[in-house]
Amino acid sequence: MLSIKEKFLRDGYVIIDVLSAAEIAAFREVMDVLLSPKSAAGDTKKHSSSFQHLGDEIADFGKEARQYYFHLLTKPGTESIHHAFHHPAILKAVEEIIGPNLIVNNASILAANVGTAYSLGWHRDIIQIPQPEIEDWLFSPERFHNSVQINLPLVDENSLWVVPASHNRGNTAGENEAFAGSKHYAPVGAVMPGGIPVMLKAGQAVLYNNNLIHRGFTEVMKLPRRTLHMGYHSAQYPPTWHFYLLNGDLLTPQYLETLSPDMKRMMEEYLACRQQYPEMSDTWKYAYNFPEKKS
Repeated sequence: MLSIKEKFLRDGYVIIDVLSAAEIAAFREVMDVLLSPKSAAGDTKKHSSSFQHLGDEIADFGKEARQYYFHLLTKPGTESIHHAFHHPAILKAVEEIIGPNLIVNNASILAANVGTAYSLGWHRDIIQIPQPEIEDWLFSPERFHNSVQINLPLVDENSLWVVPASHNRGNTAGENEAFAGSKHYAPVGAVMPGGIPVMLKAGQAVLYNNNLIHRGFTEVMKLPRRTLHMGYHSAQYPPTWHFYLLNGDLLTPQYLETLSPDMKRMMEEYLACRQQYPEMSDTWKYAYNFPEKKS
């Protein structure tokens, strides 16, 4: 039987069991307080996906019939759910894949109400990299990708779709055709060769490589989406571009004092790493990723 790490390296993703039934219920209760689940959109028309990196405001949840994306670690008032992001089962699995001394760099909620149609174009998580600077060596298995991204749903879901094993190679001819000339996003609705849905039960987590070709898609949600989304890297190695998603300016000394001891420590470690590696644009340079080689 393959280990978690072996499955992750082979397929670009792995599914693990994380939460007990009691934990699922407890997290649902906390999330329902945060999101006001009785909120209902005044319209039922389809809305295009927002640019998720900007994040939404929790107070706006339910005003439109779309998926919402909430950043948490820089949002006062969300502390009640922060313990999800240092869950022992999650940390153990991520450490097995990329190594010790984990630093959280993304903690979010993906949420939508019943009846929402959700469609985000196929992509790799390389939106931060200018398209002319995206080269196939970034997806080489020789390059250590110091990042793990995770979806942990509190309700059964299949909104994540992936192209297995696409994380450690460049695009195929068919994939390039689907991307229609873009290196960031395929057009919404494009058919991607080999794309499959990731079926998750409540309490299961999918851990995946950000370089995996993937998308978000649900024709019409028959269940509400209530998913915890998170990302980590190991402080043992230089970070990738995914590390810079958090707005470090919002992690003020005053705000850090409001956090739990575990989360305060993780955020202080994040800020220290940010000082050590201040330039995101370095992270996709060849010499940064292969310091032992000459470019």
